Amino acid sequence: MSFKLLFASTFGLIKSTAKIETAHEALLADYRMFTGFEKSGEHKEYHELEVLVNSPTFKQLKKELQRLALKGSKEDAQLKELGKLKRNRRLNQFYSVQKSEDLKRFVKISASSALAHYKEIKAAVEIHSYTAIKKMAKDSKEFLLYLEFEKLKRSEDIQFFNHYRSSAAYRNYELMGESPEHKRLEELQKITITDEFKARVAYLEDKQKWEKTEEWVKEKRFADMQKMPQVINFLKYKHSNAFDFFRKWDLVFEDRFDTGKLDNQKWITQSHWAGKTLGQNFSQVGDLHAFTDGKNIAVDGKSLKIEVRKEKAKGMQWRIPFGFVEQEFDYTSGIVSTAGLEWWKHGILEAKVKYSPSVHLVDALYLLGEESSPQINLVEMGVKNRMGILSKSDSGIHEDCESINGLKTGEFYIFRLEWTAHSLVWTINERLMLTVNHNVPAFQMHLNAASIVVTEPTDSLPHRFEIDWVRFYQPAKE
Repeated sequence: MSFKLLFASTFGLIKSTAKIETAHEALLADYRMFTGFEKSGEHKEYHELEVLVNSPTFKQLKKELQRLALKGSKEDAQLKELGKLKRNRRLNQFYSVQKSEDLKRFVKISASSALAHYKEIKAAVEIHSYTAIKKMAKDSKEFLLYLEFEKLKRSEDIQFFNHYRSSAAYRNYELMGESPEHKRLEELQKITITDEFKARVAYLEDKQKWEKTEEWVKEKRFADMQKMPQVINFLKYKHSNAFDFFRKWDLVFEDRFDTGKLDNQKWITQSHWAGKTLGQNFSQVGDLHAFTDGKNIAVDGKSLKIEVRKEKAKGMQWRIPFGFVEQEFDYTSGIVSTAGLEWWKHGILEAKVKYSPSVHLVDALYLLGEESSPQINLVEMGVKNRMGILSKSDSGIHEDCESINGLKTGEFYIFRLEWTAHSLVWTINERLMLTVNHNVPAFQMHLNAASIVVTEPTDSLPHRFEIDWVRFYQPAKE
């Protein structure tokens, strides 16, 4: 008995078969999603968007647009300057006068013949002093002209003209008319009423300006893609070594026995030597069963079952020196093999097998070459419960094996063999059991599963050797 295995099994140190399977299937599904995405146009699109969105140029553009606002802009300064000028008291007075009826009257008088005549008379009168004029004869030309001047001077329009021209409002009007402030105000008003300026202000005030760019559309697409299951999966494993196994090994053979019948593209129901010699199965000396040609093989859509049944059957048996002799057996059993279809050299063989040994039988899943030795047992149950390699020699059978006693009867376990050019390594549910570094087969071998009756069973029959699935991997091609 393997006390190490018994201890590990008893104290829960062997990983759960269900958890190992679940983890494997989940990782395999993630790997297939990962590789599928890697080869897709979506991956190309995602990569291009990732490069773009994370580029310094893109980030700088986004930063600049998000910071861009009316406040602090040239347009903001122009609007503030315009507002200040509009609040300028002297400019407001200028525009008030400009729109007034008094200015209109003043301008009208300024252009009148009456004002021109007044100015002409005034100029003539002002040649002389008023004192001199008053001393002149009352009927003199100069005195008469002076009287006319005084009359015109007292007229309503001339009085208005003279008063208005000297008013503070008009003086301000004339002063501001050509002032830098007035010119700048007029310039800013022309600038700010243009559609171009208004559009620029609206753009600067728009808090969604980034969201209206083509770059935002690409950024949004990139963000949306990051929520896609295949992208999440890709990012999760992008820099991980979790897929190293799938990258290093190619699955070259698998049967989950889920089709409801034995797959004859993968299995035959005869041994390799039966096919090469008789063309039918035969038993060895000491065996108490006849191998049927598939009648004892059941595939129910869940697993492969090799049944040992108590029933009469005729079969061939190899006896020295007579050769093959027909005889009647009390038991029947079955065998499946990949001999006619699949042979491998080096790789990983693993299978999920129910540990259900009977001391009267031998249930085995094993590799053989063209000869019956060596035999590599992935798992052997019954008379002996073990895994390892059996080799014939002149002195008998050499065994490099490890006991698997201690496993729980009726439970499924994952048995695994890694076969390289230099070693054979066995594990159960990822727990290392045995390593062999000598006499490692360097030739192609095929897979077999069989049940053999070696002593009269006292257990209830039928007995079933149950295999849930089997896989074989070989090193991935470069």
